[in-house]
Amino acid sequence: MSAKTVATDKGRIVTYCEPTIKAKLEVLADLRFRSLSNLVESILAEAVAEAEESGELESNIKKED
Repeated sequence: MSAKTVATDKGRIVTYCEPTIKAKLEVLADLRFRSLSNLVESILAEAVAEAEESGELESNIKKED
C-alpha cells in the first residue's frame, strides 16, 4: 500500500459520527461555502479557543515534532 501525497502540512484527524450529523455538517459546509474538512477544522478551532479563554486548556501548548 502506498501513502497518498497531500498538499498540506496540517495534521490529520480521523473521526466517526452518526450519518445524520455528517449529512448536516455537509449541508452546513455548503451553506458556508467551505469544504467539510475546513468546516470541521473551524469548529475545532473555536472549541479550543473557548477552552483557552475559560482556562480549561493552557494556551501555550505547541505542536509536537
